[in-house]
Amino acid sequence: MLTVESLFPQFFSLQKLLENADFPGDDVLHIYSPDVHHCQLACTQHQSCLFFTFLRPDWDKDDRKFYCFLKYTDSGVPSQVSERNGATSGFSMSKPSVCLSSIYQDVDFPGSDYRKLPSSSYDECQKVCTRDPGCRLFSFTTGSFPFAADRKTCFLKYSWSVPIPPSITTQMGLVSGFSQSLPKAKGTIKEECKEEILVNTEFPGNDFEQVPAASPQHCQILCSIHPRCTHFSFSQSKSWHHMSCFLKYKPDVSKDESVKKEEVYSGFPTRNCKPSNVWGSRFEDIDFLGADNGHVFVDNADLCEDSCTADRQCQFYTYVLPSYPNLTPELRNKCHLKQVMTLPRPAKVISAKGVISGFSLKSCKDDSSEELRVDVDFPGDDVLQIYSPDVYHCQLACTEHHSCLFFTFLRPDWDKDKRKFYCYLKHTTSGNPSRVTELKGVTSGFALSHQEYKIFSCLPSIYHDVDFPQSDYRNLPSSSYEECQEACTSDPDCRFFSFATETFSAVEYRKMCFLKYSWSVPVPPVITTKRGLVSGFSQSLKKAKETSREECKEDILANSDFPGNDFEQVPAGSPQHCQILCSIHPRCTHFSFSQSRTWYQMSCFLKHKQYFNKDESVRKEGIYSGLRIRNCKPLTVWGRRFEDVDFYGADSSQAFVDNADICEDKCTADPRCQFYTYVLPSYPDLTPELRNKCHLKRVMTLPRPAKVVSVRDVVSGFSLRSCRD
Repeated sequence: MLTVESLFPQFFSLQKLLENADFPGDDVLHIYSPDVHHCQLACTQHQSCLFFTFLRPDWDKDDRKFYCFLKYTDSGVPSQVSERNGATSGFSMSKPSVCLSSIYQDVDFPGSDYRKLPSSSYDECQKVCTRDPGCRLFSFTTGSFPFAADRKTCFLKYSWSVPIPPSITTQMGLVSGFSQSLPKAKGTIKEECKEEILVNTEFPGNDFEQVPAASPQHCQILCSIHPRCTHFSFSQSKSWHHMSCFLKYKPDVSKDESVKKEEVYSGFPTRNCKPSNVWGSRFEDIDFLGADNGHVFVDNADLCEDSCTADRQCQFYTYVLPSYPNLTPELRNKCHLKQVMTLPRPAKVISAKGVISGFSLKSCKDDSSEELRVDVDFPGDDVLQIYSPDVYHCQLACTEHHSCLFFTFLRPDWDKDKRKFYCYLKHTTSGNPSRVTELKGVTSGFALSHQEYKIFSCLPSIYHDVDFPQSDYRNLPSSSYEECQEACTSDPDCRFFSFATETFSAVEYRKMCFLKYSWSVPVPPVITTKRGLVSGFSQSLKKAKETSREECKEDILANSDFPGNDFEQVPAGSPQHCQILCSIHPRCTHFSFSQSRTWYQMSCFLKHKQYFNKDESVRKEGIYSGLRIRNCKPLTVWGRRFEDVDFYGADSSQAFVDNADICEDKCTADPRCQFYTYVLPSYPDLTPELRNKCHLKRVMTLPRPAKVVSVRDVVSGFSLRSCRD
């Protein structure tokens, strides 16, 4: 028999999980959890839970697999500790992470569905859940699911993300309300809602959930938040479900289906508009009963609300007015601070063959920008390796990459092999590294949030004894690296530089400044022709690239090639697109573009020759050639649409929309989207779910050296234009 005393020194203080141990008794609540981590989070969020016992999937004493028992004692210590195979016990956490990234094979979360859709895999289902604002958990049926009609289906599910008091009653002399931190999370800047509520009216039937509410408006807000709710009825009648909100679902409900019923209020959800702030309302003569997490004595309800708002754990409160009619004076002026669980919580968890379940990763993304981890490696999970001069550049690259979620950077002090300055961009469907290990000479971390990226996108560092070889387009004498950096910053084409000091080994390059370029505009990684597809660019690029100069003469030679002098080959959507890319690159003097299916189809060859003219062209079918166009206003390729062209890869997200115009608008509205490909309804593929799909895409456009190497007496760095914006 284990004893509390024997466990206390090493277990209670470290709050480790205890395998095959039970804390019998002391239960305050039983819920379902898919694993012990979820159970521990539930205990942490529960207003009174201090410790818990979870019955694992290998529990075989009865049918209570996945049961999570939340427990409490006044002492904070379990009354008993006993050995029990199949059970894991532990304590609430002081600093919990609400990221629930695990995937549960052969586990179903039955109930709570609000939408189902075809899906090719569980990770696609999880991505859809993560993108859908209403989804908090999901279940996916695999190809081996017993019922063929439901195979490869993604079930999106909801559990309450806002606090709902467990019981609401009327009581004179009490005032209740919510923490004022809630409106900031839930408010919008859209137009005001028309919150029509029908008085003495009920919508009978079609209930899917009954929850407590403090007013008809509170009930309406709860209906608006729940993704399944189409209408509601709220009862203030003392004789019929007093202070209850009935959430209802019927796709084509109308007011005509209502019936007269005294003290019942009904209506419809208010979505895509700004509702009245029910979280800021104060409810007179209303008791939010139960869920107390603490209390204080204050002089009035305003101070009680302030106390709740200041308390990170408080979500709502009830204040006892001095006029409270109870004869016990010590109850008056008491402010009850309250809390309920809001983590995603399945209604039930069961074992089910051919089903995979999990949670939205939205909360994981909120936690993604944690501090850098020095001498820690995230081995494996690589999607791309690039060169970075330091870990901050590597983190920015990860943030810009369409799929990178975390990274590992090999620092200059890395000594295992020659991979210094390697930046490994990584991804998993869970959003978390598969493994974390200690390793000298590396630093690992996570992508920044969009807001953090805007703040930290400046690259001001100077790198001594570091060279950025290649990518040169111009060199000039310079007295110092500061002067070289200033020249780079002043030159609109320069993105980074390397400077050879006066002690550099090659005498002819001493005190030379090398200005370098990498693409500042998005270049799709692959472009192919494909019937039934339409591709294009975000219209935010069009605004950024237009000038007020005179129109260019875009003379392009058909069936002509400029042989040789290539310095870079990139994909392009048309001859005009290739010409724009040549015009943007500071080194390009002329180009050739191939539409030939037999020779580098949809490839743009950027070329450089100091003294070049059109007479050097040769005839070649399916090839288009021309010269760069500068100091004039080009016909903007960013505003053009490419029919039967696929911008392949680099998908950041996707959505189903009715036409290519909406797809382009969606890309333009998304600050992370740079270009898109839309699948027309006429797409010849036999898989109908591919049609009307809008693929939003992005690539890295931060200044990116082709290589980074250690070289004595070379100083390198970046243009400071981004720092001055």
